[in-house]
Amino acid sequence: MMNSVFNKIVEIFIYSGIVQGFFFALIINRNKRWKKKSNKILALLLIILSISIAHSVFIDVNISALKIKEPFILLIGPLLFFYILEILSPRSFTWADIIHLVPFLFFVSIILPSTALDTFDNYFVVGDVDRLSLGIWIFTIIQFAFYWWKIVKRINLSQASLQMEFSNLEGKTLLWVKNFLHILGICLLVLTITIPIVLHTKNYELVDMIVCLSLVVTVFVLAYEGLFQEDIFSNRNSLESIESEQNSEKENEKSRQLNQNNSELMQKLQTFMVEKKPYLEEGLTLTGLAQQLNMTRNQLSSLINSNTGENFYSFINKYRVEEVIKIFSDPQKKNYTILAMAYEAGFPSKSSFHNIFKKITGLTPTEYLNGLK
Repeated sequence: MMNSVFNKIVEIFIYSGIVQGFFFALIINRNKRWKKKSNKILALLLIILSISIAHSVFIDVNISALKIKEPFILLIGPLLFFYILEILSPRSFTWADIIHLVPFLFFVSIILPSTALDTFDNYFVVGDVDRLSLGIWIFTIIQFAFYWWKIVKRINLSQASLQMEFSNLEGKTLLWVKNFLHILGICLLVLTITIPIVLHTKNYELVDMIVCLSLVVTVFVLAYEGLFQEDIFSNRNSLESIESEQNSEKENEKSRQLNQNNSELMQKLQTFMVEKKPYLEEGLTLTGLAQQLNMTRNQLSSLINSNTGENFYSFINKYRVEEVIKIFSDPQKKNYTILAMAYEAGFPSKSSFHNIFKKITGLTPTEYLNGLK
């Protein structure tokens, strides 16, 4: 009885994953607000995931001599990688990207003829089809591991870039992606465990079930989290492109001036920060501040780093913390809530303000404010 109930729950869970993938892909394609390229890739990824699950559920493993019958799973890693690249920094696809599709195309060129001819031996002369099936499955797991590693590496590299460009990391931390990578890592480990199942028991039905459950989890996370993820460097790329066109001829000359007048430029920056208070703008970026100072973003980044040892994120938020401390001491604003003070100083949220304030002062805002009384 319990087994029957459990199997029914698993079946409902799998079917809901299939429906949800197609459903959210349809929503993305019909809603004009979600027409950006990253969401188009996400929609395609959700469709591929749903097809993969449906294929594993509804296609009998015994109809083909090749036991590992799921070719679409080889598209998941590349599409997920393209999706992450697109959210981090929108790019144009090149012919070189086709190389990521080669395993899928190669697999399809084997699986489709073998299915059509109803025997693998009629298409390729292979002595042990089970051994070939195991080899393909191991390759699939290796491919998953490869893209998981590439995405982890790319996310880690992006963290430094984020703090070099933005003063506000709200919505840009990719925390859900990191959590998703943990889930994907667990799924990868589970898939690896299927190797001895294939090797010793040849229980391909159990492998299909494990694959289905892993893919359904992937659909749920991507559908609910990925849909509202904003492209992170979308504005940065366009601004840098304009900046590059305007300053290409002056770059070398300005670099020489930067080296010669480092202290003078730093004084100009500090005066500008005190008088104009650009840090009060919640969405201030390195590119935007550089334009206000008539500098390139690389020059400003180098100036801040060489004189303070900090990145742009830390540099700007120190000024915001100092501004909050001034507001704490302002009798005209004694009735302000702490959150209102944080907003006035340019902080985007309570959580970011609390974390940054404590990191810089060693105290929470409440503790600091109580110390002034």
